[in-house]
Amino acid sequence: MSEYPERRDPRKVIAGIAIIVILVISVYAVVTWWKPRFVVYTYSSFLDWGDEGAEVVLERAFAPFEERYGVDVEIILLEVDANGIISKLVAESANPVADVVIGIDNILILQEAARSVLEPYTSPSLSLINETFVNLLDSEHYLTPFDFGLVTLIYSTNTINTTTHPQLGNLTFADLAETELAAALVTENPNYSSPGLSFLLSQIAVYEKILHQDWTTWWEDVKDYIDVQEGWTEAWSVWSSDPNKHLLVSYGTDPAYSASYLETAPDTAVAPFFYNDQYWAWMQVEGVGLVKNGPNPELGKAFIDYCLNATVQTEIPLNQWMFPVRTDLTLPNVYQYAIHPDQVSVLNQLLNSTEISSNLSNWLSLWTATRAP
Repeated sequence: MSEYPERRDPRKVIAGIAIIVILVISVYAVVTWWKPRFVVYTYSSFLDWGDEGAEVVLERAFAPFEERYGVDVEIILLEVDANGIISKLVAESANPVADVVIGIDNILILQEAARSVLEPYTSPSLSLINETFVNLLDSEHYLTPFDFGLVTLIYSTNTINTTTHPQLGNLTFADLAETELAAALVTENPNYSSPGLSFLLSQIAVYEKILHQDWTTWWEDVKDYIDVQEGWTEAWSVWSSDPNKHLLVSYGTDPAYSASYLETAPDTAVAPFFYNDQYWAWMQVEGVGLVKNGPNPELGKAFIDYCLNATVQTEIPLNQWMFPVRTDLTLPNVYQYAIHPDQVSVLNQLLNSTEISSNLSNWLSLWTATRAP
């Protein structure tokens, strides 16, 4: 027998090496380019009210998180309001798709449906924000504060003002029940809309806690005049296009948005309610929450922490037109035209969360009944 090994076909050797190289490159490509999917549910207008558009803003806000954790953050903008987001989470609860959700507020979280699809999480980043926002939103930490705004009435100064209607300077619900102003008001359905629900709770708080009167009487008085739209977008569209609709239930930051858009003094003003020598408005606090049994719970917690850093919070004023919950940040100059929390008394303090939770379903039923022909 020969002591020399059998010669191997060099073509086979080269082919084998080529296959190994291809496999190595393929594995490297998969490891390098494939990233785990991290899903965020929110509403369609999230960070989409700035000059650059949501795509640019979302990339700027969340790309550092993707890089740090090696994930692909997929922010799914749902064509529904926060109620619809909750319904989707409930429908998917047996096999959740989302890791976190942004946009459920301090009223919706009182509903059992919302709590059933979220997991409490106490973020160490809460130390960065005022405890008032935490307590107003959810002291049990199903949600972590993300932004906040004051819900009030706004009006177009091109069609109405405090000279033509002095009552706008110290507005009461009695003023608003007068036929002229009632017919000029556009609001949102509280069954579907967060601003609409905030307005209803504002009216209940004033009537039940300040005036000590039956709150349903006001709605009976205005039902033939007031314009109720399904959501804020629809209400804004009617208010901005119909010259007979001067008043809108919206946010106290809208004059700042107007000033930014016009690049001059705003053509929009606010009319908070006036009782007991104080101006009043409802504070809406929106949160970010961990989806119960979501695919990536630890990453979800990290994302919630990340939402409170300056990178994200500085995008809120000019793209969300809400206040960031990080009160140590400098606000844009146009926010001089917005109503700030220290300028009003907060109506939420008149209706505590337990009272709202216990009565909300009945209040909505009564409101719906007053709207019936």
